[in-house]
Amino acid sequence: MAITTLAGVLAGMQPPWHWTKSAISASAIIGKPYSYWGIGGYPAAGSFNTTLNGGTYSSSSAMVAGQIPHVDPSSGNSYLARLQAQAQGGGGVLILADRLWDNGGITITSTSAQSISSPAWPARDANGATSGLGVLLGVEVSSAVGAGSPTLTVGYTNSAGTASRTGANLDTTVASAVAGSFYRILLQAGDVGVQSVQSLTLSATWTSGTINLVAYRVLAALELSQAAISNSVDALTGGMPQIFNGTVPFLICIPNVGGNVALAGVYIETQG
Repeated sequence: MAITTLAGVLAGMQPPWHWTKSAISASAIIGKPYSYWGIGGYPAAGSFNTTLNGGTYSSSSAMVAGQIPHVDPSSGNSYLARLQAQAQGGGGVLILADRLWDNGGITITSTSAQSISSPAWPARDANGATSGLGVLLGVEVSSAVGAGSPTLTVGYTNSAGTASRTGANLDTTVASAVAGSFYRILLQAGDVGVQSVQSLTLSATWTSGTINLVAYRVLAALELSQAAISNSVDALTGGMPQIFNGTVPFLICIPNVGGNVALAGVYIETQG
């Protein structure tokens, strides 16, 4: 059954999960997103798939290394009840997202299209289905890259099942990008999600390092006004998104100042 009242929200409150994430390895660039999936702290750093076709993630059998803790309810549904966070070293926007899939094995020095046959997503799109509504793509740097600033072009099938769609990086790439750098892929006009991925093309070599494609869905966004000032969203201000069974929450931060941005906060679900 769905929770439909504030009384239901309160009755279903789960114990809080306190989390911390270390700063990235070098000064953040203002306005550039960073993923904390591979960054240490609690939870510890996650790992990445190493194949071009990649693999999906689910926490239903066991929590995945790197995820913000989530445990499926024994019955009923899970919803976001509260996300609280503060940043040391600067503010910005904190995004809580569900990690559905990532891949590896990308040849960072190739400028040819690299073919990918991604598996079906877990049933965790915006409708709790596999069509990909609300599912987005990003390119995450898992090991610092070298010289070059390529355009990143992804070939994909959209959530309506239309193939041969293309999207390129919204965030400008930079040379010597550190681990955790995250480049969001802007979808083709009119598209509202990604069902599968068919290719990745770099316009120029990135010389060295390791990158991974990531499929994710945004669950909540939190304004961090300035360093060491806490902010939060709750069931009312955050829209109480459903946390589908198997969700693998992780964090992306878009800092509003340069510097080393470490994060800490609390994550709470309600279930019923």
